[in-house]
Amino acid sequence: MVKAAIAAAAFGGLIAGCAPVQMGSAATVGNDSISSSQLNSEVANLKSAVAPYQSQVQLTAAQIPKDVLGWLIRFKVRENLATTQNLTVTASQRDQALEDIYEQAAQQAQQEGVNNVTLTELAVANGLPPDLLNELGRYQAIEIAYAEAHNGGKLPTDTTTVNTITKQFNTAECHVYAADSVKVNPQYGQLNYSQYSVVAAPDTLSRAGGTPAKSSTSGTSPSC
Repeated sequence: MVKAAIAAAAFGGLIAGCAPVQMGSAATVGNDSISSSQLNSEVANLKSAVAPYQSQVQLTAAQIPKDVLGWLIRFKVRENLATTQNLTVTASQRDQALEDIYEQAAQQAQQEGVNNVTLTELAVANGLPPDLLNELGRYQAIEIAYAEAHNGGKLPTDTTTVNTITKQFNTAECHVYAADSVKVNPQYGQLNYSQYSVVAAPDTLSRAGGTPAKSSTSGTSPSC
């Protein structure tokens, strides 16, 4: 099964439902809305795209909407980060970032014994509809632009600087998640801030003893 991460940067108390989500929305990110119709359309795209890879990629019907919504939220927050940081990305930078993602992921897949993997296969294996690959390129290119902007206009190469800027970037993005107050429609689950992914909402039904099962609070709020 292909489960190679798309790239190290690209692919790995607010509980969804605590505050209202706009009618017809799968999620809201600040003043922006991800509509249920948009989500449904992208879910259909993913289901169609994964069909040729069913022997290599296993995605469950319950997980697909969560995976897709997670990507839509990440893309919106990353674009908001670019706005707050005054970062711009050209089409060529987007395309180069996407090419870099593919090269890294293909190498990782090869190490796991999977040869000749395509970018589409890598996308669907990670719950990303292939029609959103350009968004993934922008997602990565924005992080690269941030690193360059905080290192005199060029990418850092030494480990210490890389680690420092990566930490700064993660903190800056975390602050955007916190400021945007991301809300997920409980129909789809809740946002886990540890991985910025949509996960199943905790089970609040009472057990035989009459007490609801305790749910973990890990990742239910931004850690910055």
